[in-house]
Amino acid sequence: MCTTSKQIMGWTLGLLLKAQNEGNNKLMGGALTKGGAEGWVQVELDDIYKTLPNTSWVQREQYIYVNPLEAVDFLICCSSGALTCIELKVESLFHTAKLGRVTMDHKGWQIVHDDVVQLAASNRKADFQAASAYAVAIVWSEEATLGMDHWLSQRMLAFEREQILVNHDGGQYRVTVYVIEVTG
Repeated sequence: MCTTSKQIMGWTLGLLLKAQNEGNNKLMGGALTKGGAEGWVQVELDDIYKTLPNTSWVQREQYIYVNPLEAVDFLICCSSGALTCIELKVESLFHTAKLGRVTMDHKGWQIVHDDVVQLAASNRKADFQAASAYAVAIVWSEEATLGMDHWLSQRMLAFEREQILVNHDGGQYRVTVYVIEVTG
């Protein structure tokens, strides 16, 4: 293993803190508009992952799963040849344009749970079963944070949890980052 949950947490928090520009935060600017911030976070993390020591390559949307219709958000290869798979979820005000919701439902943890299940080694092709796997969730509403905390308290999962305060458009938001290690 060449990538740990603490490293992933540090890189993600670093991105969110760097996103603060005077009274606005890029994460919150995206999260509060249709389309959300997940795409922006993916692009920024992709740039960060590519500059890490001991990283040979980073690929996005790779078909590592037994289900040929599902792709992992990030596949990182370290110079040792070890692989790391990362699924990312970012809360947004408009859950999806297709669903037309104004706010993320209180079961936002369910989509993270689905990523954890999907990341299980038994759901990955043979070449990727030995890879380290993590689900990363970034949430900012109290409802989503409480939902994630409750869900994680009921599971036997190893995870990191950190909160930071960001300013956006005259308001302050408590952003919580979760990095969940998927084993087995």
